[in-house]
Order: sequence, then structure tokens, then C-alpha cells
Amino acid sequence: AMDLNRGSLYDTFGDKRQLFLKVIDRYCYGFVGEKFSLLDQPGPALPTLRRFIHGMIEGGLADPQRRGCLIANTVMELAPHEQDIAGKVCQAMKMGEDAFFKILMRAKEQGELAKDKDPRALARFLTTMMQGTIMSIKAGASADVVKQTAETALSILD
Repeated sequence: AMDLNRGSLYDTFGDKRQLFLKVIDRYCYGFVGEKFSLLDQPGPALPTLRRFIHGMIEGGLADPQRRGCLIANTVMELAPHEQDIAGKVCQAMKMGEDAFFKILMRAKEQGELAKDKDPRALARFLTTMMQGTIMSIKAGASADVVKQTAETALSILD
């Protein structure tokens, strides 16, 4: 489609590792950033957050091959052995955490989130919960189990 051969790919990106790092960057700042921008919609914050999480889960369940997420897959396969890749993955997860933190702060400011709830701790929890949910979907968990688990996790916001 791009009329590139192996040599021109390496001329452009260096080696496979550099190409993969560029793919991770593009995925994080393109696809992931675009997805998380859905949390910036005006209106009540917690319903927006719940819709977002349900949408991510539905998207994962709708994939017949259950390929998972590039970031989650990279965490499992490469991050333990590759420091620079681990750094990129941590950066991507921090982007998600920060997006969750931002909407949770908005929820707190709008009186939707109890005063005793810590938005940063909740953002970290939701980031971890989403990664675990993605891995469960990839492993073949049923839609009912995945949705029930997500609802249980989201009850922490009540």
C-alpha cells in the first residue's frame, strides 16, 4: 500500500526496534490520545467516564480475534526485558491515568464524587482495572464476566 520495501523501511526508521518504538509513539499519541479525548466531553463527568469504560470494553469484546491492546500486549511480552520499551509503555499508561485523573477531578469539582475519594488513587485504579480487563478479554473471558467485573470496579466511584 505504501510501496515500501524492507530496505526503505530500515532507511527511514533504522532497525525493527526503532520502527516498533515509532509505532508505540504513534499509537499512544494518536489512537490512545484520541480515545481518551472522549473524556473531555462537557456535562456530568461520571456518566461520561462510565460510558467511556463501557465503550472500551464493548470494543474489546467486539473483536472476533480478541487481539487486545498494543500497550497491554507490549507490557506482557516486551516490557520486562526491554527498558526503553518499558519506558514508552509506562508513558502510555500515564497518559491514561492522567485522563482518568482529569475527569475524576472534574467529577469532584461538580459534586459527583465524594469528598473522601482520592482522584489520583482512583485514576491509578481505573488504569490498572482497564489493563486487567483488556487481558481478560484477550484470554477469552465471557462478556458477562467482563461486564460484571467492570461494574464491580466502577462501584468504587459511588
